[in-house]
Amino acid sequence: IMLVAPDDDSAVRRAIESLAAEGHAEAELDQIGDMDGIPDDEPHISAFQGALEGEVSIVTFDVPI
Repeated sequence: IMLVAPDDDSAVRRAIESLAAEGHAEAELDQIGDMDGIPDDEPHISAFQGALEGEVSIVTFDVPI
C-alpha cells in the first residue's frame, strides 16, 4: 500500500479503511515507513504516482495457495 499522510496513525487509518473498502475483513501491516525515491518497476511506479496524487494505492499479487 502506498499513500501520503501527515503521520503514521493517519497512514494506518487510511490503509485499513482502503483495505476494508476493497472487501478485506482483516489486515496486518508489517512495516510503515518513508520511501527514498521512485520505485524501479511496475506496478510500483504507477502506485507511487497515484499516492503522490492523493490516492491510496494497493498493489496485490496473485499467489497460488
